[in-house]
Amino acid sequence: MSGSAQSGSAAVVGTVGPESRAGSGFASAGAAQGAAEDFWSQLVQAQTSEQLCRAWLGILCQWIPRAQAGILLLHEEGDNYAPAAVWPDPQRDMSFLAEIAQDALIEQRGIVRNDADGLTQCAYPLLSADEIYGVVVLHVLGGNDAAMREALRLLHWGAGWLVGLFDRRHLLDRDRRLKHSALLQDLLLGVLAEPNPAEAARWIVNRLAEALPCRLAIVGHCDASGHHIELASVSASASFESRSNLMAAAREAMREALLAGQAVAHPAAETGDDATIAFNAVADYCREAEAPAAVALPLSHRGRRVGALLLDLDAQPAPADLEFLRTLALALAPAVDLHAVAARGLAAHGRDSIRQTLADWLGPRHPGLKFAAALAALGLLLAATLPVDFRVRAPATVEGKVQRVVAAPFAGFIQEAYLRAGDAVKQGDVLARLDERELRLEESQWVAQAELAERKLREAMAKGIAVTVRLAQAELEEAQAELAFVRSKLARATVVAPFDGVIVKGDLSQQQGAPVEQGKVLFEVAPMSAWRVVLKVDERDIVHVREGEQGELVLTGLPGERFALKVNKVAPVALAEDGRNSFRVEAAVLGESNGVQPGMEGVGKLEAGERTLLWIALHRVFDWARYTLWTLGL
Repeated sequence: MSGSAQSGSAAVVGTVGPESRAGSGFASAGAAQGAAEDFWSQLVQAQTSEQLCRAWLGILCQWIPRAQAGILLLHEEGDNYAPAAVWPDPQRDMSFLAEIAQDALIEQRGIVRNDADGLTQCAYPLLSADEIYGVVVLHVLGGNDAAMREALRLLHWGAGWLVGLFDRRHLLDRDRRLKHSALLQDLLLGVLAEPNPAEAARWIVNRLAEALPCRLAIVGHCDASGHHIELASVSASASFESRSNLMAAAREAMREALLAGQAVAHPAAETGDDATIAFNAVADYCREAEAPAAVALPLSHRGRRVGALLLDLDAQPAPADLEFLRTLALALAPAVDLHAVAARGLAAHGRDSIRQTLADWLGPRHPGLKFAAALAALGLLLAATLPVDFRVRAPATVEGKVQRVVAAPFAGFIQEAYLRAGDAVKQGDVLARLDERELRLEESQWVAQAELAERKLREAMAKGIAVTVRLAQAELEEAQAELAFVRSKLARATVVAPFDGVIVKGDLSQQQGAPVEQGKVLFEVAPMSAWRVVLKVDERDIVHVREGEQGELVLTGLPGERFALKVNKVAPVALAEDGRNSFRVEAAVLGESNGVQPGMEGVGKLEAGERTLLWIALHRVFDWARYTLWTLGL
């Protein structure tokens, strides 16, 4: 039990006339009947909860024999219970009943307890299925058990009647809230489903005119400044004359609500606070429209005035209904603002975005982002002003400076292949051998032909016939020439290395017995000590490369080492490869080049002067933009 239930004196909630008592404190039958009839009339005519509770407690105490005093405590906020009615004297100190009231609430059952004066305290909690409404406590003269049972029975009946009344009021209140929630949800869904602000405004006024006891509903939109309002839609009307006296009065009433920043009603609601105030403009509208009551509600979202809503009501709204209308305005404002923002042009969106961004950056919020932005701005400034070395990047390949091709000397078949790409060779080492069998047979044939021609020549010379001698001499020379040709082929059947170096291309180990044509490349040999670096520079960067410039080379096979480069030659012819054009740039390695072998690949970077970091990052984009604009004729 809170302190409010144990206070020294109950609050004055009304006047319950004290009953006249005969010497022992009991009232006469006539007086009791007159008082009971008075309480019954008060119960029937009760307009407030205080009047109802006071009349109910008076009837209950007069029903129960020997009742000396009674108090009704009702639940407020939290665990607080406050006196709602006191019988017979509202000014009487009833704090002595606080303990039994607290016990009854805790144990949630009726309690009977005798006190030191010989009287009996009876406490009975007002319980429903899911809520404790309060407790009623009576101070009764002690009697026999039958009298006490009768008193508790009457107390139980009276409490049940009051709990049923509270339950009914609770259900009615919950049903009212559910209806309000359904209306609010229906309004919001309808507004969000409409395609433009005009249709959304039409849906609002027509739905409100249908669901609320109002004769007319009007909605207006604010301009960008938030000081002027234009009527958007009127319920049950496809069009309206905005310059009419009635619409002008409605506009002024909504404008006053916007300026006041709160609901404006006429007549003013008797709520005991300053939530609603009667202004002249709303009263003027009521006189112009001959309306019993009217309420103007501002629509504001995030401190910005969005619009206003005017309801022409059939009667003055109850405080609970007025509170719902305020909630309705708060819920409709974001949806109306969403439509208004979506309907604005691109320029307005841009202005708002810039304004919001400036407000975020210049305001006190987001210190971390501001610090990051300051660092980014400082970095951008340094990137735009600080010069650094600009280097052209290009893929690089190591090639032999003198690269010799070893080709097939004649058409034949591969008999043996001893080496392949990557093997180091010395001058004269056998690389491969071609099949010699056909050549040996051909050599034997031409040897025989030469011997026969020589015999014919001797016979012709013995006979002394000059013509025959010349013919025999010619046949001998032909046979000797063919024999020399065959023997030269035999001498070249063994393919040898032309110099010391490494085989960079060629592998015949899997082609033994395969035919080869004359002139087919069998091997490529490059020297170990004489090689060069070939870079394929993109056509967009070749303009920055000059002969004599230096750079660095990093090879895939030697990632931990860097080699100094110097450009020796820039070929003026572009090569198309892998969908891109590139220029061949030859460079020499400066200094030691241990571990570098022909055929290695990597990346080379050539120095091309000093540029800012921003220019290095964006120069290709700017070049592409200038080229594109020029091709478009701009």
